[in-house]
Amino acid sequence: VVMSDEEMLALLPFTPAPRETEADATGDVKTRDRRLKTFLYLAIRTKNEGILSDSPRWTLPSAIANIQADQKDSDDAFETLLQTAQRAVSTSIGSDLTLWCPSNAPVAINYRVYNKNLPEEFRGKYYGEKIFFYRVQWDSGDVDEGSLAKGGVEDYAWLTKEEMLERVEGERGVHQAKFFKYLL
Repeated sequence: VVMSDEEMLALLPFTPAPRETEADATGDVKTRDRRLKTFLYLAIRTKNEGILSDSPRWTLPSAIANIQADQKDSDDAFETLLQTAQRAVSTSIGSDLTLWCPSNAPVAINYRVYNKNLPEEFRGKYYGEKIFFYRVQWDSGDVDEGSLAKGGVEDYAWLTKEEMLERVEGERGVHQAKFFKYLL
């Protein structure tokens, strides 16, 4: 005997919670209790992403790896890329959020070649930059709104892939949105 979904639900000893939450109805993007059918990504709005830009941009938390040139032979001189990713989140949105990193390997690398029109003091002696992306998953805790300003973050949101793509495309164009589409 094959039962329908309604018949199976009637046999359950409890009533399932709805997948549409109050945050979905009100449009609140600062809570993880929304869009329960899909993945949510922590996005931050910061001026640190577009250093030469006047306006802040939506992006993922990021940081520059700490490498102490004067202590090259010491084991404490180098920060791993995974440690950098963890520090990027904690400095951006506080240390109340506990994350789990399923791998030591990055999921993507974006290589940006510097434009020759950029100021020399910005480019330095470098040809470009490599940006490593790590997948980290929420374990417990929440964003510490009091520490956002310390990390240079103006706003944050828990966004779906589509919402993130819409914001990135509006600020940086189709090319960057396509990168985020395959990244997320």
